[in-house]
Amino acid sequence: MQGQRNTKPLYFEDFEEGRIYRYQVPGLTPDAIKAFAAEYDPQRFHLDEEAAARTHFGRLAASGFQTQLMCFGPFCRDVLLDTHAVGAPGIDNLKWLRPWFPGDTLDVEVTLVDKRVSSKRNDRGYLSFALKASVDDKPTLSMEWVVIMLTRQGSAINASTVQAPERA
Repeated sequence: MQGQRNTKPLYFEDFEEGRIYRYQVPGLTPDAIKAFAAEYDPQRFHLDEEAAARTHFGRLAASGFQTQLMCFGPFCRDVLLDTHAVGAPGIDNLKWLRPWFPGDTLDVEVTLVDKRVSSKRNDRGYLSFALKASVDDKPTLSMEWVVIMLTRQGSAINASTVQAPERA
C-alpha cells in the first residue's frame, strides 16, 4: 500500500464501497514487543520470554493492543491521512483471535463495507471499514470502525464557517 498517497485530500464521495486495501506489517523483534508491553501492557507473556514459555502462549507474544496499532497505522498513514476525515465514533467488534509472535509477518486486508450520508447532517458521511489480519492465512485480529468524512459540499460549508484563532 506504500506510495498510494493522494495528491489532493479525498472526500466522502471519493471512496468506493467494496474497495479492499491490502498490505503487510513486518514481524516485530522480541525487544520491540517487550518495550511496548513495558509501557502499555505489562503482562508476563509480553515482557519475559521465560515467563511467556510457561503460559498458554508457550512463548513471547505481542500485546493485542500493539497488534491493533501496528495494523491500523499503515492504513491511517496511507489512506486516511490525506482526507477530509473529521473523526470516528469508536471501534466495534475488536477481536484478538490468535497471538502475534516475534518475526511473524501480518497480512492485512481492510474493506470499505458500507458508506452512507448522514441523515442529520448532509455535510458528512460515514465510511464503515472492516480490518482482518492474519499470519499464514490464520486469522490473528479483526475489527470494524466507522470514519466520519466530510462531503465536498460539507468541506465548503465548514471552511466558510470556521474562524481563524485570534492572535495574542
